[in-house]
Amino acid sequence: MLNIEILGGVGEYGRNCFYIEKEGRAILLDCGVMNNPQKTLPNLTEAHVAKLEAVFISHSHIDHVGAIPLLEKWGYNGPIIMSDMTAQQLKMTFSNISIFHPESIGEWIFVNKDVAYQWGYSGHLIGSVWYKIRFWGKMLFYSGDYVTDSYLLKATLPVADGTIYDVAFIDSGHVEKQINNFQTLQQIMEYISVHPQQPFIFPSSFSGKTVDIAAYLHQHTQRTLHIDQDLISLIEQYEKASENLLPTKGILPSFKQQCQTKSADIYFVPDRNASELLELLQKIPKAIVIFTGYWQKDNYKMMLSKTEYKEFFYKTHPDYQDILMLSKKIHAQTTIYFHSSFTNRETTLLQLLKNKKA
Repeated sequence: MLNIEILGGVGEYGRNCFYIEKEGRAILLDCGVMNNPQKTLPNLTEAHVAKLEAVFISHSHIDHVGAIPLLEKWGYNGPIIMSDMTAQQLKMTFSNISIFHPESIGEWIFVNKDVAYQWGYSGHLIGSVWYKIRFWGKMLFYSGDYVTDSYLLKATLPVADGTIYDVAFIDSGHVEKQINNFQTLQQIMEYISVHPQQPFIFPSSFSGKTVDIAAYLHQHTQRTLHIDQDLISLIEQYEKASENLLPTKGILPSFKQQCQTKSADIYFVPDRNASELLELLQKIPKAIVIFTGYWQKDNYKMMLSKTEYKEFFYKTHPDYQDILMLSKKIHAQTTIYFHSSFTNRETTLLQLLKNKKA
């Protein structure tokens, strides 16, 4: 029988960390901290770490990798499994990182005789993945952070082979919303087009969303773009990983060069650097600030008091309909919905369906 411990990430947005044990042997799915000033740790202990045979990392965001140093502190020397792109994005180095490459997609990769996995693209960030894991005769699915309709990135699922998973962990990050990302892109473009004389500022994260929006505007408007240097490295990874992109999409060769224009109409700046946003607003006070996800209004209230801003929501997680789709395609005896304060350990597909009717 599996012992599943939620060390973080269920009933909250952040510090994703899921511990699965059977007969004294265990694996860990992600090892993140809260994305708050305190960087709150998961409820991981040295006793958990002592039993680990493998750690599976879905992608490089801090709420999935920020607590990895605890593993090193407590003597874990087993594999920390991740994609090659995720390893390149980490701001930390560990001697026991075990990477897989694009050509292994769909294949069973063995950690040992009792633990093996397959992986596929999750559409959240370049290099982000889901896992199908065989663990001591049990079958697990971990979605990681999942986006069904990224403008540029592939999102795949395991081959439908009749597998009944013992446990599935499914991202429910936007369960309270119903959003069509392509419609959001069109709305942003239309809004920009009816303000031809005004510059725009997009507070942006190191994410697939940032590149989706920037690439779409690059391809569908005549406005010039400037992307902060901290985000340029992300675009460079897209240039190297065409297999991670949708076949009908791609990064134009001129995109990176044109996005480094110092004087531009549209600016993408790091969303966690309020001082940089304030400095830019002082230089171009007529700019309209565009927010494309959750944001802390109180943090920006003073600097935006005299500045126009607009909100458009672009998904970086599954919304309500996406979650229903994933739940129905991933046949599992038990499903655990994570990454949202709107779901908890007791949430079931039946409850989600009832909520829709209500």
